[in-house]
Amino acid sequence: MLTRFEIAARDAVLGGQPFGGAGAYEQLTGSTFFAFDPDHSRNECIVDLELAPRNAAGRVECRADFWILQPRDRARGNGNLLYYVVNRGRKGALATFNLAEGSNAPHTVAHFGDGLLLELGYTVAACAWQADVPPEAEDNPDLITLDAPVAAGKTGPVSCEILVDERVQIHSLGSRYHRPYAVEGNEGLLTVREEPYGAARSIARDAWEFARLDDGRPAIRFDEGFVPGLIYNLVYTGRDPVVMGTGLAVTRDFVSSLKYGADAPAVVERAYGFGSSQSGRFLRHLLYEGFNEDEQGRQVFDALQVNVAGGARGSFNHRFAQPSRHASAHFDALYPTEQFPFADLPQEDPHTGARGGLLDVADQRGVTPKIFYIHSSTEYWNRGASLGHVDVDGRADLEVHASVRIYHFAGTQHGAAELPAGPDPLPGNPVDFRLGHRALLPALDAWVREGREPPPSCCGAVRDGTLVDHAALGFPDLPGMPPPRLHRRPRRLDHGPEWAQGIIGREPPDLGREYATLLPAVDADGNEIAGIRLPEVAAPLGTFVGWRLRSVAMGAPWAVVGLAGAWLPFAATAGDRAAGDCRPSVAERYSSRAEYVQRALAAGEQLVRRGFLLARDLDRVAERAGQMYDWVVQRRVQS
Repeated sequence: MLTRFEIAARDAVLGGQPFGGAGAYEQLTGSTFFAFDPDHSRNECIVDLELAPRNAAGRVECRADFWILQPRDRARGNGNLLYYVVNRGRKGALATFNLAEGSNAPHTVAHFGDGLLLELGYTVAACAWQADVPPEAEDNPDLITLDAPVAAGKTGPVSCEILVDERVQIHSLGSRYHRPYAVEGNEGLLTVREEPYGAARSIARDAWEFARLDDGRPAIRFDEGFVPGLIYNLVYTGRDPVVMGTGLAVTRDFVSSLKYGADAPAVVERAYGFGSSQSGRFLRHLLYEGFNEDEQGRQVFDALQVNVAGGARGSFNHRFAQPSRHASAHFDALYPTEQFPFADLPQEDPHTGARGGLLDVADQRGVTPKIFYIHSSTEYWNRGASLGHVDVDGRADLEVHASVRIYHFAGTQHGAAELPAGPDPLPGNPVDFRLGHRALLPALDAWVREGREPPPSCCGAVRDGTLVDHAALGFPDLPGMPPPRLHRRPRRLDHGPEWAQGIIGREPPDLGREYATLLPAVDADGNEIAGIRLPEVAAPLGTFVGWRLRSVAMGAPWAVVGLAGAWLPFAATAGDRAAGDCRPSVAERYSSRAEYVQRALAAGEQLVRRGFLLARDLDRVAERAGQMYDWVVQRRVQS
C-alpha cells in the first residue's frame, strides 16, 4: 500500500496561464513511499517479495519518484486521471497528446504543446516503476526511478545480449543506460550467432573478461571486438536481484490512492492509463497478473490506451528481470517478452496444451477496464501484433473481447520520424499517428462515462485476406526497398522447471516451436490495405512501411533494424522514375500541389467523421501535406 507522499516542489504551469475552462494548472514532484505485505493475496505473485527486508511491521518498503499535473482549482477539472506509464524513466504524455516538445521536466510553452489535455481538464500523473533506471543518464536528465527492495544474497543466471552497429571492444552488461546486475564470481559463457534463433558458437573464456565502464557499470571487454550485425550472448552469474515486480504494485497503489484516497495530493473519479512500447507491454502484464485490483478489492484503471505493445508482455516480474530488454525480429529474441497467452480471451496453446487468456484474472474478479490496443505496422513485423487477434496457428481470426477495440494505423512505424530536412533516398517513416491518439482518448472517455460505443476495431483480418503469411505478402519489387527476410516469429522458450514461479534456471532457454505471426497485406504501391489509413497513406506520396533493413556497415543487411520504418517516396515525374520502379509518379497521380493537399484534407475529414481524427487537427493535416509534397518535388531539383 502507499503510505505517504512527500512533495518536493509545487509550481505554477507557465506562470498561471489559464487553459480553457480548467483554468490554471500546477505541477507537483516528489516521492511516494510504499509498504507491501508479502502475505497479502494481492501481493503473492510479486516474485521474491518474501525474500526482501521487512520493517518492524513485517512490510517490505520502497520509494518512487512521482509527477502530477492538475488544475489548481480541482473543481474545474474533468475528474479524469491520465496516468502515463513512464518509458525507461521518461515522461511522454504531453509529447503524445499535446504534440509537445519532449521533456522530463516541462516548463516552457513548447513543453506543453497545444495544451489539449489541460484544456480538457485532465489530471496527468506518472510514478516510477522501473528500478534499474538511474536518476540521470547521458542525454536523459530528470529521469524518474524506483528504489526497489533487493533479495540480497540470491544468485542466478543473467543473460546479456549484445548487438552493435559499429565495432567496439567493451560493452555494458545492461540494456541501454540501465544499471546491470552485479557479477558473482568470474565465470560466464559468451556465444555468437548470426540469426535470432540460429546455432550459437562458443567464444573461448580467455578471449574476454569482465570490466567496468567509466561510470562504474559492469561490462564485458572483448579484445577481438564485437562485430556489427552478429548477435552475442553472455550468460553470467548475477547477484542480489532487484524485486522488480514491486513496480506493478507501485503502479496499482499509486493510481488507487489518487482514485480512492482522501489525503492524496490529487483526487480523481476515473483513472485512464496510457503506455507506449515498453510501457504498453507493462500494462498488458499488469492486467495478466491481476494488478488492476487493489488490496481492498477495488478496480484501479477504468480504461487503458495501450500503444505499440504488439502481442507482448515483458521482463517485469521475475528473478533478475531486465525490464528494458525486449524481443524483436533480429535481437533479444531469447528474453521472455512474447509469452502465451497473447490474446484477451482464452485459447489453447498447441505447444503445451495450456489454456488461458490475457484478461482471465480481470474478468474473473470483475475489474476489466475498457481497452484500446493501438498498433503501428512495426508491431506486426517486429512484435507479434497479430497474436492478439489471430489464433496461435495463424489460421483464424479470434473473437475480440467485448471491452476491447483493436486499431492498426496502416503504414506507420513504432514512432513517427521527422520530415527529412534535405535529400534522402530512404527517409524514416513520418506518418504521425499521435493525431489518432488525440481523437481516441475522448472516445475512450465517452465509452467509460456514457457507455457510448467507440469506433469499431479496425485492423487486418484472415477472413478477408488483409492479414497474410510472409510468404504470401506479395510486396512489390521496389528498387532500394527489399522486404526483410525474417520478421518476428516468437518461439516457445523453456527457462527451466521453476519458470512458473518466476525463476530462470536455464539461460539461454531451450527453444520450442514457433507461434505463427501474420503481416498486413499491401497494394501495388506496397502500402497496407487494411487499418486506419491516415491522410499520408490514403493520399500517398510514396510507400510507407513499418520496417527498415540494417545497412551494410551495420552488418546483417538482410535483417530488420530496431523498431524503425521507412518511406520510399514516389518519383516527382515519370521521367524521374528509377529503373524498375513501377509506381506512378507524383505528377501522374496529382495535377498540382493544391489538388494533393485537397485530397489529403478529404481523407482527414473522413477520419473525423469516423472518430479517428479531431476537427481541430485538420489544419495540421493540410500543413503537413504541403510540406511533404514540397519535399518530394523539390528533392528532384536538389539531387
